[in-house]
Amino acid sequence: MIKEFVAAWDANKEKLSEYIASHTQEECADYERIVKMLFEQVINPWFEENKPDDYVFDIENIHEIDDGEYQGTLLYMIPMKTYQPSYWQYVATYVYYGSCSCCDTLQAIHAMNWNYDDDDENFPNKDQVKEYVDLCLEILQHCKYPFNYEED
Repeated sequence: MIKEFVAAWDANKEKLSEYIASHTQEECADYERIVKMLFEQVINPWFEENKPDDYVFDIENIHEIDDGEYQGTLLYMIPMKTYQPSYWQYVATYVYYGSCSCCDTLQAIHAMNWNYDDDDENFPNKDQVKEYVDLCLEILQHCKYPFNYEED
């Protein structure tokens, strides 16, 4: 794990939980939105406060790679917010997904509230908020810098 990301999690996990609880489930409708939320609510605020000379991550330019069909792995590459990021200015993370609520974490969370509808302004219940936060933690734990420029 990236030590700065652990510190960011410790500092901002409550903020993330409050954000999820106060927004409709549309905000958590897919994995890319969850990754974006993690960086927006947890990672970037910590970097802005503790490493002001470093770059924050560009959540508007997350790259999703999905080579699966009904199940597989979603790979995310998140660049730092800079003009033409170099190869070492990316973070990678991933999630596994499935085709039903038995094998897909996000679908299972949505199924916890049977009234959930993509068009519904439905707020997550307490259990769903906890599960969304746990999913964000898992995504954070998978984060790695895929390239180490010092090794070149």
